Amino acid sequence: MVAKFVREMRWMALTAPLALLLAACQAPPPAPAIVNGPLKLSAQASAEYLDRISAQSHVGEAEAFQGVLMVLGVNRDMTFEEAVKLLRQRKLVGEDWDFRADRPITKGKVAYLFYKALSIRGGVTLTLLGPNPWYCLKELQYRGWMTPGMSYNSVTGMEFVAILARMDELRQTGKVSEVMSGQEGGQGL
Repeated sequence: MVAKFVREMRWMALTAPLALLLAACQAPPPAPAIVNGPLKLSAQASAEYLDRISAQSHVGEAEAFQGVLMVLGVNRDMTFEEAVKLLRQRKLVGEDWDFRADRPITKGKVAYLFYKALSIRGGVTLTLLGPNPWYCLKELQYRGWMTPGMSYNSVTGMEFVAILARMDELRQTGKVSEVMSGQEGGQGL
């Protein structure tokens, strides 16, 4: 019994480096796609944008990126592809994300965008492992800045408007007030 175990362990020790070598020789994955890249994003006044978004059952990626850029002070006409390029340049989206203008944005992606855009400091897990949509969402939910749900759930229009308001307050003042976060004393970066 012990001899068989030792043989299996030797076999695994000999084959593991070969498996790693073969895995490393694979071609890199293709660049993430941008679907509906030419779609125009207009620089609407924030009140018009918020009114339109708040009435929607879900927020598309194009609309979400427009809101994120608006909070960051970028308010100009651009295509969806240009918005994606700008967010990539600023390292606000995941390198492996693909993009579709009309696809509902997920809570995890929204949380990741704002976590990165506003340089929010996370807890131990985020510090050690780095940001990803799941951990960013959990951090923002813990702070009371996002509603409960899973990282793959889509974001409603009213929910997105509330998130934008909290993030704009955070950007301007360095904290989210008690009224906005629903937590006593407010929460800072």
